[in-house]
Amino acid sequence: MTFQKWMVVGVMCVCTAALAQYKPSYTVVKSSSKFEVNPDASYTQHLEEQARVDTPQGVRMLGERKITYNSTLENVEVLEAYTIQPDGTRIGVPLDKIRTQDETADDGAIYSDSKSKVIIYPKLEVGSQVYYRAKSVQHTPEFPGHFFLWEHYSPHVRYENVTVELVHDVGIEVGVSTKGMQGGKLDMPPKPHTVAYKFTFSQDTAYPNEDSRVDLPDFAPHFAASTFKTYADVGQAYHVRAKEKAAVTPAIQALAQALVQKANAQTTLDKVKVLHHWVAQNIRYLGIYVGAGGYVPHDAQSILDNRYGDCKDHVVILESLLAAVGIDSSPALINSGTAFLLPKLPTPGIFDHVITYVPSLNVFLDSTSRFAPLGTLPLGDMGKSVVLTATGALSRTPMTQTIKDRTESRIQMKLTRDGSIEGQSQAKMFGVFEVASRNSQFNYQNKEQSNVVNRLLSRFQETGWGEIAKTEPTNFSVPWQVNSTFELDPVVNVPGPSAMAIPVGLAPGRLKGFADVVLPKDRRFPTYCNSTQHEEWIDLAFPKDMKITRVPKGVTFAKGTLRYQSTYALSGHVLKIKRVYASRRTETLCGAESDKAFSDFTQVLRRDLRQQVFFE
Repeated sequence: MTFQKWMVVGVMCVCTAALAQYKPSYTVVKSSSKFEVNPDASYTQHLEEQARVDTPQGVRMLGERKITYNSTLENVEVLEAYTIQPDGTRIGVPLDKIRTQDETADDGAIYSDSKSKVIIYPKLEVGSQVYYRAKSVQHTPEFPGHFFLWEHYSPHVRYENVTVELVHDVGIEVGVSTKGMQGGKLDMPPKPHTVAYKFTFSQDTAYPNEDSRVDLPDFAPHFAASTFKTYADVGQAYHVRAKEKAAVTPAIQALAQALVQKANAQTTLDKVKVLHHWVAQNIRYLGIYVGAGGYVPHDAQSILDNRYGDCKDHVVILESLLAAVGIDSSPALINSGTAFLLPKLPTPGIFDHVITYVPSLNVFLDSTSRFAPLGTLPLGDMGKSVVLTATGALSRTPMTQTIKDRTESRIQMKLTRDGSIEGQSQAKMFGVFEVASRNSQFNYQNKEQSNVVNRLLSRFQETGWGEIAKTEPTNFSVPWQVNSTFELDPVVNVPGPSAMAIPVGLAPGRLKGFADVVLPKDRRFPTYCNSTQHEEWIDLAFPKDMKITRVPKGVTFAKGTLRYQSTYALSGHVLKIKRVYASRRTETLCGAESDKAFSDFTQVLRRDLRQQVFFE
C-alpha cells in the first residue's frame, strides 16, 4: 500500500552509533517548495534543492538524487541540475545523466506506474554542493477533490534555509499545520482569488539517531496541508472506492461455503479463523498499482483469480469471503511503522497499511502476515490508532501485554567430563513473539541447518552443533513450540577445581540478549516500548563425582514497570534455575525515565548472568 505521501526532507540512512562527535553526512543548504492548488485539488509544485557534501559518506548519499512520482497522475520535469565544486566551479549535469526509471520495491513485491527522475551528479567530493530545480504537475488528485501533503524535517540533518509556500484557490478549503516553522498566512496573496501561506525553517544543529526512536510524524518539525477536515472524511474517501471491490461473486460465495463446511465451522469465531487462515496462506503478497492503485484495491474476484494482492487486496477478499457467510467486517487504516500518534490535521499520509476489523468479535486481523493466527498481530500493528472506514470511527489496536506477548523456555543441559555441554530446549512463544518465531522458522526451511545453528550459537560466543526440530509455521491448529537439541564445545576446563557461567545453548536466549543492550545516556527523542514477559527454566546437571561448592545467589529487581527475579537451587547434582522478566507498561510511548529503569535493570542482569557455579 503506498499510503504515505510525505516529502521527508533530508531523511536518509543515518548511523545510530555516535562516535567521538556526530557529524551529518550532508547539509541542506536550500530547500524551496511552492505549491499552487487548483479548485479541483490538482496542483503544481515548484521545487529547488541544494545540499552540501560534508563527509566522505555524503558523496555516496548525494551522488544520485531521486524524484519519485506517479506517472499516471502527475508529470515531473527536471529543469536544471548541476554540481558546485568547493572552489565555486559549476558543472552541469548532462541531459543523458537525468534519467527516468521505473520504480519497484527492493524485494520485487511491488510493481507500479511510479517512476523516478534520477539525477547523476559529476565530480563530487567533500565540500561539493548538488543542486536541482524541478516542476511537478499533479493533474489528477489521488483522492478526487482532495489535496494533501506532508513535509518533515529530520533532526539528524542540518538545514540552512527551507521555504515552503502554499497558494490555493479560494474555491477549495485547505487546512494548514506546522511545527517548528516561522511564518503564516499572507495578507496579500500573489494572485487574486487565492489564499497564500509562506513558512521558513532552519536548523543548525543535528543529532545522531537513537535506538527505538519513534518515527518523525510523532515529534519532528513539519509542514502539512490537507483538505480533509476529519479522519472520518479520510475513511469515507477510502471506503467509497473500496467497498464495491468487495462484492460477493458466485465463485467467492462457493469458496467461502466450501471452506466453512470442510472445517465444520459453526460459530462466527470458527468461520473467521478458517477464512482468515485461507487468505493468509493462499493470497501471495504482491502490489500492482496503476493510477490511484496505491489507494484503491482490486476487486475481490480478480484477487481470487490471480491469488495475489497487497494489503488492500487482502482486506477486500477477506471482507468478501466473510460477507459470503454473513459476517460484517471493515477495513482499518493503520500506520505499520513506529508512528503512534494521529496528527491533529487529518491526512491519509499517516497511514501506510490497512488491516481487517470484525466488529462482532471486536478483533483485528492482518492477513498479510501469514504467520499471525487469529487473535495475534505483528508488532508493527500493535498499539496503533486506526480509522474504521465502514463507519469513519477511530479505534485502536491492542497494546502488547505481558499475559499475551511472552515466551517460555525450558532448557535441560548436562556438563560432560570433557567440559562440553549436551542439551535440549523447548521454547513456547505467544503473541508478537509467536508471529516473529513462525516467520523465522519458515525462513530457516530448506537452508543448511549447520549454518543456521552456528549463527544462533555465535550470538553469545558459543560454538558446537545442533538441530532444530522440524515445524510447520503455517499450521495454527496446534500451539506453537520450537524444540532443539545441541552440544556445545567445552565451556570449562575439567577435571580439577573450576567454575562456569550458565550457557545459553540452542535456545532463544532473550534475557542474555537484554544484557547486551546499551541505551543512549541522554535521550533526545521520544521512544516506543512494549509490555512483554520472558521466563526461563534451566536444569544444569553435573557428573555425580563432581563436588559443587558454590552456586549463584538469586536476584530480585523492581523499578517502574520492570520486574526481574532469578532463583538458583541445587537438587542433588542438578542446578535448577528460574529467571522471569516482565515489563508491564500502560503507554506505548516512553522516554528517559524508562531508559533509566531499563539501564538499571541491565546492570543487575549482567551481574546475575556473570555469576558462576564453582565445583571440583
